Amino acid sequence: MKKLLDIKAIAQRYIAFSNAVDYESIADLFDEDAEWIPISPIKPLKGREAIRTAYLNQVKKVNKPIINDKYFADGFTCIVEFEVQIDENTIAAIVDVFTFNEQGKIIRLAVYKR
Repeated sequence: MKKLLDIKAIAQRYIAFSNAVDYESIADLFDEDAEWIPISPIKPLKGREAIRTAYLNQVKKVNKPIINDKYFADGFTCIVEFEVQIDENTIAAIVDVFTFNEQGKIIRLAVYKR
């Protein structure tokens, strides 16, 4: 019998790596041909190495801890709602929509600001 993927656990690892500012490990969660659709003004990218470079050169500079994360998983999709404390008076509400392949790699990550 084929083992079912725990996509929620993979998404939780992504969030933990983000909070640890470990973007090398985040990039390793992506499939080689993954698609990444971040919040504007960062441009969408395709391919693990392009995504890795963007995390290291763009996202790392503005990283803030993720708090109040909630996970909703079904099939190969996991939605994560969370908040980021931008500054003392500002909290941003974000939604990440992960799509995984059968190997448990992220094939698409779309990020939305609520």
